[in-house]
Amino acid sequence: DLSDLDLNDLALRALQPAIGNLREVTSLALCGNQLTAVPGAIGSLTALTDLQVSGNQLRTLPEWIGDLTALTTLGLSDNQLSSLPESMGNLTALTHLDMSDNLLTSLPDSIGNLTALTTLWVTGNKLTALPESIGALTALTKLGLRDNQLSSLPESIGKLTALTTLGVLSNRLSSLPESIGNLTALTTLWLPG
Repeated sequence: DLSDLDLNDLALRALQPAIGNLREVTSLALCGNQLTAVPGAIGSLTALTDLQVSGNQLRTLPEWIGDLTALTTLGLSDNQLSSLPESMGNLTALTHLDMSDNLLTSLPDSIGNLTALTTLWVTGNKLTALPESIGALTALTKLGLRDNQLSSLPESIGKLTALTTLGVLSNRLSSLPESIGNLTALTTLWLPG
């Protein structure tokens, strides 16, 4: 049985629809290609636990991404994503989500449904605010927010009591919420100097 499929760095612009027949695939790597959209055939791969599409030219994610509910790891970094569908909130098994180096200006409120997340990277985007729902991510241990346009953090950030690493360098923060004092597990805090 084929469980891991590595199609990295092949200059792919599309995938054959037949790839959707590989239902036993649990790990699919499509990094460093020239995809401008997530191929629809991937929507049939409901056994996927690891999907890596970093380093492409993705502008949007399809609503059906939320149907891949077995995903535990999703790599979306180094694309051109400017928004995320609310259906991302259906990916409740996700433990690792990397959306670094895109064009995101906001995160959907449904991000708060991803309560299994332990690592969330959204560095190098254009975020101006975080939804209050971020406070529901109580399993989160690493949160990377560096290089965005955040002028404040929500009070709910103080509910992330498992957080050990928080990076907020290179934002527009002039102060931190009082609730940051609740983050007693923090071992690494990168703040503007």
